[in-house]
Amino acid sequence: MRTVRITKVVLALSIGIWGLTGLIGNLIGVLDIHAEVVRVTSMAGVPEGEGPPWRTSNALVAWMGVLAIVLGKLAATIGGLGGGVLMARQWNGTDTAFVASKQLAIAGCGLAFALTFASFTVFAESVFFMFYDNNLAGAAELAFRFSASFALATLFIAQNEPG
Repeated sequence: MRTVRITKVVLALSIGIWGLTGLIGNLIGVLDIHAEVVRVTSMAGVPEGEGPPWRTSNALVAWMGVLAIVLGKLAATIGGLGGGVLMARQWNGTDTAFVASKQLAIAGCGLAFALTFASFTVFAESVFFMFYDNNLAGAAELAFRFSASFALATLFIAQNEPG
């Protein structure tokens, strides 16, 4: 049972580290992130006359996207790292104590999943047709892999340990 708990701690901490490194990178390169959000929302790869009418380069819309990305990574950082530390403190504790310690990690890892799924699959691809832009296809593929990994980690952490 301890091995399963340690694995869950490592997963939570890993997602927290992903959030932290992403957050730092996004803050250092905030103008680059803004430019990429504008590229997506303006539907740069969608031929003129095609696609939905909500194509926009509006600065407020782009900065809202940047804010969502930064806050999402902050939440993943706090939940993953904070939850991982709380779990590590309880990996030899009672079942009840360990289950209670997992809640922050479950929230943080779940939010990491929600961030990548919502930002790429829902908004970038479904709303703003990012798939038309070959230069952004790699980002969507990477986000899908992250999203799937975060979902699996969240489900694994949330599962009861074998007794």
